[in-house]
Formats: sequence, structure tokens, C-alpha cells
Amino acid sequence: MPRFDAVIFDMDGTLITQEIDFAAIRRRLDIPAGVGILEAIAELPEGPRRQAAAVLLNYELAAAEGAVLKDGARETLDGISAAGLKTALLTRNARQVMELILRRFDLRFDLSWSRDCGPIKPAPDGVLRACAELGVAANRTACVGDFHYDIVAANAAGAVSVLLAEGETPPFAAEADFVITRLPELLDVLEL
Repeated sequence: MPRFDAVIFDMDGTLITQEIDFAAIRRRLDIPAGVGILEAIAELPEGPRRQAAAVLLNYELAAAEGAVLKDGARETLDGISAAGLKTALLTRNARQVMELILRRFDLRFDLSWSRDCGPIKPAPDGVLRACAELGVAANRTACVGDFHYDIVAANAAGAVSVLLAEGETPPFAAEADFVITRLPELLDVLEL
């Protein structure tokens, strides 16, 4: 019996590469380092929150226009699909940005959720909701991402966390169940 029934992917830094100037966003919105941008925006009063969200969306849309698909992403997704595993995309990006990326690269998932769909990573809620919607157990689901929040969310949900660390191995790598350096290595983790 296969070990996994589903794979949940992060988008930025996992399936695509895009240049978002987070330092510029932080300066523009007066958000200090070490504080999540989305979390800081959520704490603002309604008017400033809407304005800050619009600024962030503009940066995200500009970055999405220049995004490129990661090497091996298509072959990895095709291998997972051919094996019959269910797939989901769970991103902290806005729905508009997510949909743009899905269209640009003709990416298809059984479900795709942006930050507009509810609680965001590092909360485990999105992973748990995705598993419920897909009809799979969290412990039979691999969650793949490049950022600490991806690993925290997967672990808190009881899923199998897979860190994509293409460059220098980050200090939180030991928290992941698996660490891969190229996306196609995921097929080995999944035993496909």
C-alpha cells in the first residue's frame, strides 16, 4: 500500500521562483524585521489595513508577472498525478496572484487555496481543511515548502513535512521530516 495519499504544495519558492522585495515592502509599510507582513497588516485598523493590503498586492502582482516555474516542477507534478495521489496548493499569496500563477503555468490541483480562504500558515488549519476536503488523513499527506511556516503548519497538522532547501540549509531544517534540494527528489520521498 502506498505511504501517501496526497501532497500539499506551497507556491512561492517551492513551485515557482519570483522576486519579491520583502525589505521594500517592510519599509513602505513600516513593518519591522521578524514580524510577519500579513500578520502585521491584519493588526491594523480597517482603513490602513485595506491600504496596506493593496500595497502588498501590487508588489505580489508585479513579482508574479516575472515568475518562473522551478526546474523539475512539471515532471514532479506529472509523476504525482500519474501515481493517482491527490494534490493541493496552499499559499499565503492573495487569490488573484495564485490564480495568475495557475493560469500562466497551466498548473492544476484538486484544490487551490490562497490566504483569502481562511487561516494561513503557520497555523495548521489550512492543511487540516485541505486533508478533510481531499478525504485523506493528515499522516498520509506530504506538505512541501521552502519556508519555516510550511514546516510548522505541516508538523502541527500531523502531516509529513518536506523542506525544499535548494541553497544553504536553513537552521529550521531539522524540524522537517525530509529535506530535499531539488523538487524532483520529492518523488523518491513519496516512493514513486
